[in-house]
Amino acid sequence: MLGAVIEAIAFTLRAGVLHPAVILTASFVAGMAQSALAIAAAPFLSEHSTSRERTHLFSVFFATELVASVCGDLIGGWVPSLANATAWGAAAGALVRYRVALLLGAACGLSSILAVLAMRGVAESPIRKTRAFADPAARRRILPIAVEAVLIGVGAGLVIPFMNLYFATRFACSSAQIGVFFSFAQILTACAALVGPVLARRFGALNTATAFQLLSLPFLVTLGAEKHLAVAVGAFWFRATLMQASTPLINSLVMEAMPPDLRARAASLANLLWNGGWALSATASGILIQTFGYAVPFYVTAVLYAIASLFFFFSYRGIAADLRRAQLSEEAKGLRGEGPLTE
Repeated sequence: MLGAVIEAIAFTLRAGVLHPAVILTASFVAGMAQSALAIAAAPFLSEHSTSRERTHLFSVFFATELVASVCGDLIGGWVPSLANATAWGAAAGALVRYRVALLLGAACGLSSILAVLAMRGVAESPIRKTRAFADPAARRRILPIAVEAVLIGVGAGLVIPFMNLYFATRFACSSAQIGVFFSFAQILTACAALVGPVLARRFGALNTATAFQLLSLPFLVTLGAEKHLAVAVGAFWFRATLMQASTPLINSLVMEAMPPDLRARAASLANLLWNGGWALSATASGILIQTFGYAVPFYVTAVLYAIASLFFFFSYRGIAADLRRAQLSEEAKGLRGEGPLTE
């Protein structure tokens, strides 16, 4: 709730004040609030679900976020144009029209509090303060999360921030075309995320997530070498769909593997390392692109993704197998995971 309120205030300031220092500060504060929301989400979902429903819950949550993002992109792009079509909007000018769009985004963010307030009856178990990090078993579970987060973050930072420039410079695509490419990729990813739990139930969450990640790598390499737009767009869609569809499966597995008092810290560490890796590599990627072109960052990212995926798989396969046996044992006893979630 605090994250939603702070984000809405920061968005409102950014829309209403023209001073550069205020805009930058508000953007920084909004980023902090978004991090608070992201870090709190996974532990909250884990603590109010059981292993039977957890993978489905994380996947639906992830897919809903993607679909909402697409809707927000569409609304944000259309609001200034629609306002310009009215006599008031035409007279007000471009600045006011864009402010309306930004303030609408702030209102949407603030309205999320209504959903949180609707869960007031959910019982929150107190988190015990322990020396969990002193436990060697806990450290063994944290290290693979940290390694995967930083490698994936570095790899993503090398290519993702420049995908729009990639299509614009290599294939001379318009902004409208690029917007369609990205929106359709999000929709495909949402669909794949909903299919993921079905496959995870058959093959295991870790096996399914690792397969998704590794299958995305040939498409990533294709993007670096491809000269035909249709093939590049197809590779972009398949890469984004497969790689991102693994995210809810990994998050669900990690939260299930962590003791309750380590879940928030594990989510925070992964978020910190992923974003830190992204920030550093995005700067380096600009230099790589200027020196070697767009192909090299794609190839480096493919190598980093492969190392991250395989390291996490071999580190967590024993843990995942134990969790899967426990889940199957619960189901054999008739425990379907619909226990009481309210006080």
